[in-house]
Amino acid sequence: MTCLSTSKASLPQSLFRSVILLAGLSLCGGCSSWLPEMEPFGAVSGVDVNRSLNGLGVHREMWESAGVRCVYPQKLSPRLESLEVIVLVGKSYDPPGKAARRWLEAWLARQPGRSVIYFGRDFNAGEYYRRKTLDRLSGPELMQGRRELAALQAEELNLRIQRVPEGTFCGWFFMDVMSGPLDSSAEDLQGPWSEQLTGLTGTWPLRTTLWPPADKWRQQKPSWITSPPPADPLRPVDVGSDEPEEDPESPMQRSVWRVRELSTDEAWETAFEDSLQARVLLQSPEGRPYIFQLTDLERFPESQLIIVANGAPLLNASLVETLHRQIGARIVESCLPAKRVALLSYDEDGLLISNLPEPDARGAGLEMLTVWPLSGVTMPAALLGIIVCAALFPVLGRARKLATRKVSDFGLHVEAMGRMLQDSGDVEYAKQVIRDYYAKVKQESPPYWLSPIEAKSEPKPAMQRTATTANSPEPAAPTKVPEAANDSKESLTD
Repeated sequence: MTCLSTSKASLPQSLFRSVILLAGLSLCGGCSSWLPEMEPFGAVSGVDVNRSLNGLGVHREMWESAGVRCVYPQKLSPRLESLEVIVLVGKSYDPPGKAARRWLEAWLARQPGRSVIYFGRDFNAGEYYRRKTLDRLSGPELMQGRRELAALQAEELNLRIQRVPEGTFCGWFFMDVMSGPLDSSAEDLQGPWSEQLTGLTGTWPLRTTLWPPADKWRQQKPSWITSPPPADPLRPVDVGSDEPEEDPESPMQRSVWRVRELSTDEAWETAFEDSLQARVLLQSPEGRPYIFQLTDLERFPESQLIIVANGAPLLNASLVETLHRQIGARIVESCLPAKRVALLSYDEDGLLISNLPEPDARGAGLEMLTVWPLSGVTMPAALLGIIVCAALFPVLGRARKLATRKVSDFGLHVEAMGRMLQDSGDVEYAKQVIRDYYAKVKQESPPYWLSPIEAKSEPKPAMQRTATTANSPEPAAPTKVPEAANDSKESLTD
């Protein structure tokens, strides 16, 4: 099959945008922060899959552009029976444990055309990015950049020494930690996959070498086998050097790799006798393998294991280089045709193995609302809904019934009559009604403010006014205004 091209015309639009974004990161070498927070290693889903320099977002889009759906399981379970490819993403230097390797080899044997891809951890795309952009810094930033790069290299070396202090055999490969650093360009690489790499930019750094099984490594036994410590009767026996035996009755177990997995001569020899057949696909001029294929004509004749020295052709930051993009595309192509691929990440706690099928979070109906990225919207919305409900429904206990006025209350009649008079807008008519109330019901003279307004008359002559005054009776004493009238006046005014 022809290798996937890395030109813009053949790359899907989403993948091309990702590559351009990563290329833009390489132009930001002058940034004083140097993106130190963007380095979670081996992210296969979530926000870090594209944001992290060590994420697999671009590699995931390579699969999707080839028509392969990506899933993200958490364990080795019967759910993987419907898949054709498994990509093991080790977040630490630990390879898969013995039980996990047996499970994966059995999975390869159950159906032809399956593939398992494993890549080593001894590569940090953040360190690679810093080395490539260090020359873009100047002055104080250059000194700070060198310090950060040295600190990152020391941290990676310390982590490797803690997990793998010396070379050992891991069933699928021999981990050689003493071979020294190496940088190979496209012209240096050799093997069946090197034909279409000529002229591509970038180098592939290599420190820890993963050698395919061979007799020459049978003699390279680790120190805990060749020079075991003297027996100490006061010291308890170390029973934790080997992985616990697999319990077929247990529905779930954890497969953890330990550096002393092969702790005796017998276990070491048996591991090499049961090793797989290897075919190197890409190597350096010195013969150090970068990629090799493992097969077995008896156990899984039509399936394959692909071992990659490190994650340079798979991680985001290193895929800026055309060399790594081409090799990454070639890895994807070697596993086609395929419909589904599992990106399975694990750390130093090992891989979970379960006999029960793992539910697919992306196809679980409404449960998909609890899985990222939808959970980033649904969970805050649910919390806000609870707060709104608590604010709108503050009733605590049985609601109390409010008291109502009786229909026979005469005050209701008075209030209704007052509203009707107010709505009419006729002040004189309202006063006439109240005067009739005082005269007919209370049988009292109405208050003075209810008396009709007399029209102003023309002034009379002086003699006529005198005669009129003489004939007029004496003025009556002023009557006291009842308090009830004043109350009525105030109510009408209101």
